[in-house]
Amino acid sequence: MGAAKELDHGHSGVSLHDLRPLIGATVHADTDSGGIDGTLLSCTSRSAWIVVDDVDHVVALPHLLSIHRR
Repeated sequence: MGAAKELDHGHSGVSLHDLRPLIGATVHADTDSGGIDGTLLSCTSRSAWIVVDDVDHVVALPHLLSIHRR
C-alpha cells in the first residue's frame, strides 16, 4: 500500500484538456524528474511529447505535474 500512495503524489496532474490548447507552443513543464523547456508537439490521453532542440521527451501524464506557456 505504501507504493501506491507514493505513485499517487496526492495531485490530479495535467489532463489532455489542459494540454490541447498548448500544442505547438513553447512551454515549461514540471515533471517528477525536473523541468523541461521546449515545444509541445503532441499529446494523448496518456502522454505529452515535448521537444527540446533535437531531443524528444515523452512524459506520461501521471508524471507531468504542471505545464504552462512560456
